[in-house]
Amino acid sequence: MSPAVASPARHDVILRIRGLRTHFPAEQRVIRAVDGVDLDVRRGECLGVVGESGSGKTVTFLSALGLVAPPGIVTAEHIVWEGREIGALPRAALRALRGREIALTMQDALTALNPALTIGTQITEALAAHADARAAGPRRDRAEELLRLVGIPDPRRRLRAYPHELSGGMRQRAMIAVALACGPRLLIADEPTTALDVTVQAQVLDLLAELRQTLRMSLVLITHNLAVVAERCDRVSVMYAGQVVETGPAARVIAAPRHPYTAGLLASVPDLDRPAEALRPIPGRTPDPAHWPEGCRFAERCPARMPECAAPQRMRRLADGEVRCRLADAA
Repeated sequence: MSPAVASPARHDVILRIRGLRTHFPAEQRVIRAVDGVDLDVRRGECLGVVGESGSGKTVTFLSALGLVAPPGIVTAEHIVWEGREIGALPRAALRALRGREIALTMQDALTALNPALTIGTQITEALAAHADARAAGPRRDRAEELLRLVGIPDPRRRLRAYPHELSGGMRQRAMIAVALACGPRLLIADEPTTALDVTVQAQVLDLLAELRQTLRMSLVLITHNLAVVAERCDRVSVMYAGQVVETGPAARVIAAPRHPYTAGLLASVPDLDRPAEALRPIPGRTPDPAHWPEGCRFAERCPARMPECAAPQRMRRLADGEVRCRLADAA
């Protein structure tokens, strides 16, 4: 297991998202899936983005990369990549940025990969799509090199394989190879261990850690697994009901959460040192994204709620992060 490296300087931000909102019109209502997200990714770091299903984790990054199709509506104050405003880029420039500078791997490799094309074809097509000047033969050599990089044995033979002919772990590695084809500086891995057994999960996470170090890239791990965050990430952003509710160094957030939702997530994880202890699930359910509460969105489920929680809650700055909770004022 590769340990997390020290976080880069606070000012060294390569992706800055401010005021991101993504709405999906539906019958007689609007689903506000992402509703005012502020989020930074720093150079060289591993950022964990956690939260339960429907919290807006994946939609945040799809929105930032211009991958939300109509009728979805995306607005933002700023989405800045390496000093460039992404929202101001022409469509062709944005398409070139995706894959070449920022890459994304999706949850299920079997559905993310094209079942009708070999793994080799999918890697060489990624190279060709981003103006790789090499001829077909050298591009295939590069594809073989990438499969070797992600730890797939006998890579020349695997280039001819179709996704269904590979195991779950092999498919995940192949999808990572496609994402890395053009040497991105940021890899966004969306639930990279979904549907994999525990041993293979560890192998994939070890691979991502090694690639991050070898290629000197930043890594975003979108996950619901707090153990992964504790072991692998430098910082963490916790999302709930379309908003970021807490951010800070992963070690501190796991050891001393400042938002009641983060504390509730941690309390609902089984403790291997006390296997007989009953789990403490968070009571209630996430509010309707078409009708978010006016005040704190966690208030109805929160054991520390107070009358003041009925008012909108802003992010409050901490010494090492931020939290969207009035309790921070009393700390």
